Amino acid sequence: MSTIGNIFTQSNPYERFVQQLVQIESRTKLQLQSQKSVQNEKKTALGEVSSAISKFVSNITELQSPTNNSFKPLSNTSSDRSVVSIQSSDGIKKPSTYNITVNRLATNDIVLSDIMDGKDTNLAGFGSGSIDITIGDRTETITIETTYEDDDNVVQQKTNSELLASFAEKINEAFDDEVRASRFNVSGDDVQFSIQSLESGFDNRVQFDNASGVLFQIMENFNRATPEEELNAQFTIDGVNFERSQNIVTDAVEGLSFTLHKATGELETLSINRDINKAKSNVTGFISAFNEMNKTIRDRTFLDTENNRRGALQDVRAIRNLTISLRQTGLLPIGDAQEGELARLTDIGISFKQDGTMFIDDDTLLTEMLSERPDEVERLFKDENSSISQMKAEAEAYVKRGSGIIPTIESGFEQRISRLDTRIAAQDRFLERYEQEQRDRFNQLQAIIEQGDAQFSQIMAFRNALGF
Repeated sequence: MSTIGNIFTQSNPYERFVQQLVQIESRTKLQLQSQKSVQNEKKTALGEVSSAISKFVSNITELQSPTNNSFKPLSNTSSDRSVVSIQSSDGIKKPSTYNITVNRLATNDIVLSDIMDGKDTNLAGFGSGSIDITIGDRTETITIETTYEDDDNVVQQKTNSELLASFAEKINEAFDDEVRASRFNVSGDDVQFSIQSLESGFDNRVQFDNASGVLFQIMENFNRATPEEELNAQFTIDGVNFERSQNIVTDAVEGLSFTLHKATGELETLSINRDINKAKSNVTGFISAFNEMNKTIRDRTFLDTENNRRGALQDVRAIRNLTISLRQTGLLPIGDAQEGELARLTDIGISFKQDGTMFIDDDTLLTEMLSERPDEVERLFKDENSSISQMKAEAEAYVKRGSGIIPTIESGFEQRISRLDTRIAAQDRFLERYEQEQRDRFNQLQAIIEQGDAQFSQIMAFRNALGF
């Protein structure tokens, strides 16, 4: 609807009446807008309920996953983490202890040339050369020249320092990140060549073959910082000897990965133990998810007759009764439970309050059952006939995409909102026309009054002219 100020100036004496008439006729639109606000509030509240139910269902799904050891979780410890630390024990399914002795760490192969005078040119006298270098399963041929032409086109011999630098540069270019070659200034004019494999272990050692010329001379008397046969890590687990090319070990014990940090030759222990606190945390997480859902529903379906207040979904019975139904389901036993077996949530110390809140009624009992009867606790949560599985199925029926109860209710809200939008738009068009019609009528009235005033002025002027 066009604003009054854009159509008719405020100086018009009848504008106030036009505004009042339009305001009176706007009552229907205001009622429709109020109804739409209510429907939007219901839709928002329903979305919040749906989210809380989905979180509850997801929590149970995670607890029931066959890959999650939710009620018999394991934790791991090392007797000395500075010697060996556990990275993961996810593949271990039951408490275990492993005795390990670290005798040697895996190291990177480092090859060194003799120390030589960097300013001397004696190496150049052996002529240009080549050498095959193998690291892991990759072999590259490196070739260097011993002479160069100066600015006057005179052939000059390269110094020992220049030859070692050229050799290092060619290796680094050929092997990318697999090796690091360097020329070091040891002291004064003395230099030394070094090449280091960047992966540890015997299989990644640096190997030389087919050396000729200057490169044969450079590498003729090379030595290794660590003997080849000592490049692999060496350790013992429960009397079994192992060698590995890396200090991160993932294949010695199935399901266990660990890192070697220090070779001490001393006996250490890797332990995988039951984690009761983690198991209990999983149970309390389930309780929290249920209580969040319960509170979300109750906050949106409450009725306070004394203060004439109610939740946005108080009149939606299907939502209002859900927590009551889930609480009743939660008290049911497993249908085929044998005498003496854990069959109800109350058997592990979990109960419900009057308002539907789930809580740990007996913490000692819960800890005892998780410690001594974890398989039965697991069955309470995972058995298809358990109260937990039935609660999950009931909650899933509410949030199932397309055919769920909540999507159906939400679709009804959206349809009502759409119809209200249509009616509000029609009211906007009506009020715009009505406002213009009223303004046109008052404009006509104003024109008649102005015409009458003009005629009256003419008559009075005529009378005055006649001397009346």
